[in-house]
Amino acid sequence: MKITLEQLIAGKVQRLFLRSFENSLYLTEVEMEEGRFTVCDASGLPLKFRNQLDAKKPFKGLRITDTWLLQESAYNEMIGMPSGRVEPLQVKLLNPDQDLS
Repeated sequence: MKITLEQLIAGKVQRLFLRSFENSLYLTEVEMEEGRFTVCDASGLPLKFRNQLDAKKPFKGLRITDTWLLQESAYNEMIGMPSGRVEPLQVKLLNPDQDLS
């Protein structure tokens, strides 16, 4: 499901996820009571960022209290193991309002 920054309401976002991909590409997802949403622009395309700091900036002031980096890994494929579903690495991050940038 998709949501725009303008549709986000302060205090309603339970979790922010920064999904990290190759070549320093980050997409953002939010978890709310209604489910998990990819954050998109007005035309419906996912917002793209080049670093974690830039990915968190649009969420300042929304009182998010749980922020995570999700990093997918292709390690199994690289060493010749079968490419099955592998859970992403999850790293707890500072929340946007706690970040000093």
